[in-house]
Amino acid sequence: MKYSGERMAMEVGGAESKDKEEHLARYNFVLPWIKDKDVLDIACGTGYGSKMLADGGAKSVSGGDIDEQTIELAREKYQQSNVSFGVMDGLKIVAPEKTFDAVVSLETIEHIQEAERFVAEIARVLKNEGQLILSTPNRRATKKLGIKNPFHVREFTQEELEMILKNNFKEIKIYGQRPLGQLNLKQKFLRKAYFLYTKIKWLEFLKRWFTNKTRESIGSQIDGLAEEFQVEEMIPGREYLYFVAVGKKR
Repeated sequence: MKYSGERMAMEVGGAESKDKEEHLARYNFVLPWIKDKDVLDIACGTGYGSKMLADGGAKSVSGGDIDEQTIELAREKYQQSNVSFGVMDGLKIVAPEKTFDAVVSLETIEHIQEAERFVAEIARVLKNEGQLILSTPNRRATKKLGIKNPFHVREFTQEELEMILKNNFKEIKIYGQRPLGQLNLKQKFLRKAYFLYTKIKWLEFLKRWFTNKTRESIGSQIDGLAEEFQVEEMIPGREYLYFVAVGKKR
């Protein structure tokens, strides 16, 4: 397995350290919500997070992912007495109604065109008053930063995310991760120049003038993200790259 830039694989080289920090911070945020509970980790990827949940106090963790190769790696690396893995489609979760006390869905819903159906399927397998913890990118922030992820079929504003969740969940609270920082004049100029470069195809020849290291250095100057990874209560007036939603099944 190679790191594609999208599916996080802690075991495979190539993943950026900041990407890893983001993913680990989300799972650490989840831990207080899953103590002594039977948990489904849907779109679990290679399974490192499912193991974190089990080691962090979950009674049992079922990790599901649609990719067979990924599940094979998860079983090889992380399966244990209270952690199991299986190939699973988030729109057709292989479990009876009211099976789990909590469902964890981190960076998943943006990959699914039928988001409402996905949320309803999560609600189906949750027990009454069961807990959902879900994360997804903030569409306003990705647009502001010029991030275009080819793997994402649909991103959400806070209002859109709450609207999708409220039909099946109550007491919904939205947290934030990776706050956007303030840019100075130099950074604003570099960002505008970069956006122009990405929009005008014939400017691609400029790539030959800059090494990958140089381009990465420029990118780090204009991403506008503060060096903070923990999930936090959202501060009014502050924009976040990611939302983390917590809610109870109706």
